[in-house]
Amino acid sequence: MRHSKVSLSEKNTNKIPYYDFDYCENNSDDIARMKKILGKAINSELTERQRICLSEFYLGGKTMREIAAQLNLNPSTVTRHIKSAERNLKRIAECYT
Repeated sequence: MRHSKVSLSEKNTNKIPYYDFDYCENNSDDIARMKKILGKAINSELTERQRICLSEFYLGGKTMREIAAQLNLNPSTVTRHIKSAERNLKRIAECYT
């Protein structure tokens, strides 16, 4: 479902929906399916460095500087690894939605 753009002028504020997604009563099957797809993609489509940086950043809660120090890398390199991994995962997720 495509959503139309709504101007944020004061005249139109009452027309803006409180959500901008299709409401689904039970989407646990979709969530489980996407987790499975992304889990496989993380293991097969990402490089080892991308996997380490992504997991330390999102799952380990570390900063990019901490990850860089741990891996003996420049913080900008860690940023590039994370952004590249995110792009790859987004591309894969879009194929399955």
